[in-house]
Amino acid sequence: MNEYSVNIEVKDGDGKIICSQPYNEFMYGTKNIEIQKVLYGRELYDLLVDSLNVIRYNENGKLILGVILQSDINRTAMQLLGRIAEAIIVRNCNHDAGVNRKYFSIARKKQAKMKTADKFWALGTGLNYTKINYPKIYNPSDTQRDIVWVNDYNELAVMKDGDNYSATSARIAGLQVKASKDGIKYVLPAILADRYDVPIIYFDIENDYHKILNKIYKDTHIDIEYDIIHPSEVDPVGYDEFLHYVDLVYAMIDGRLSPEELVAGAGKNDDELMKNALMSTTLSNINKTNRIII
Repeated sequence: MNEYSVNIEVKDGDGKIICSQPYNEFMYGTKNIEIQKVLYGRELYDLLVDSLNVIRYNENGKLILGVILQSDINRTAMQLLGRIAEAIIVRNCNHDAGVNRKYFSIARKKQAKMKTADKFWALGTGLNYTKINYPKIYNPSDTQRDIVWVNDYNELAVMKDGDNYSATSARIAGLQVKASKDGIKYVLPAILADRYDVPIIYFDIENDYHKILNKIYKDTHIDIEYDIIHPSEVDPVGYDEFLHYVDLVYAMIDGRLSPEELVAGAGKNDDELMKNALMSTTLSNINKTNRIII
């Protein structure tokens, strides 16, 4: 009986293997950070620079992650990951009309027609684009709405009571975005306290979304249909992208990875590493090792 194995390998421009990991281990175990950096680092770098504006130069001319580091690494990581999740939602809403309509409907608590949703685009209240183009809407300290929707007349979308626009904060449609490894501890209490006026989009990292739902079902009579939504129900591609960034964010916060290293090849002699990135796999029943070469 022929045997085969599948590895993921990262090679430089000269074909030299930089790192390697069995495919199953990478997909279902602890992922090699070097491989993740090549696969997802550039996209994360672009988000951190363009959307969040948290990568900057220090006095020595070195790129650094410009976030406040708390004593609890997990808190720092979750805050940054929450902002990344916000940026992913906003970007995908503004690039995909179908995703926009779904999130827009959730925010308004009313199923929106495509022609209505198309009149509005998403803004992150803490994102750099909003700061530059919509300074009156920009509010990174907003405790209620991470994402809102605006039309050509700078009118904010409101919740489902009719079509009149309102400046009353409690009526403005929006989303609160949460990311956590422990939603029972950090997300559930806010839901039970009815702390938010708008639905929560919860990016769970440890697959505890359904544990939260079960807890709510057991202990309360809250209508969870509109209170907490999993992003995979709306935009599974965006959720998967978010998960790809988790290890990289932790690596930056704990000092194992610098922002400039997110761009594959940075600090190496071979600056063409990223340009020459190629991923291919051949899963044929042959007596040799198959490789996914990056």
